[in-house]
Amino acid sequence: MKKSITVTLLLLIFMIAGCSSSEDLSLDSLKENYPEAFAKPIEDSLSEDEQKVLGLPSELPFNVEKVEASSVENEAEVNYHSSSGDEVKVITVYNPENNLQEADTRMTLDSGVIAGVTEGDAAVFFEWYDDEDQVVYQMTYTPMEEEDRLERGLDIANTI
Repeated sequence: MKKSITVTLLLLIFMIAGCSSSEDLSLDSLKENYPEAFAKPIEDSLSEDEQKVLGLPSELPFNVEKVEASSVENEAEVNYHSSSGDEVKVITVYNPENNLQEADTRMTLDSGVIAGVTEGDAAVFFEWYDDEDQVVYQMTYTPMEEEDRLERGLDIANTI
């Protein structure tokens, strides 16, 4: 009896762990794994200081199949895609005028920063100002399944 409970608990732990990305999503790893789609646009347009504060989540609730980056003027955008259609888009706005969008609700991130949160039909949007790095982070999580969308979006925002 104890053995079957232990086996069941271990299987449950492995299933939960399998629901999130365990790959390295650091700047260096993304540059190495996606040299054209990520590294080139980032290295061509962002200074080293800007790259250090680029909004990169350390964990995602899916396995990443593709990562793309782009940069225009004072904004950098990084898009993460899964094979199942889940997506996360993070925009980092450098030297912002601190013009944040109106949000439906506000949530406190683990860092203590207040984020504006807007839930749409297919996605959840988080936006917050990082006073220390003087950037605005905007994160959109678009899962294929609506279940736990807000909670998973909050988890992603907390890893940026």
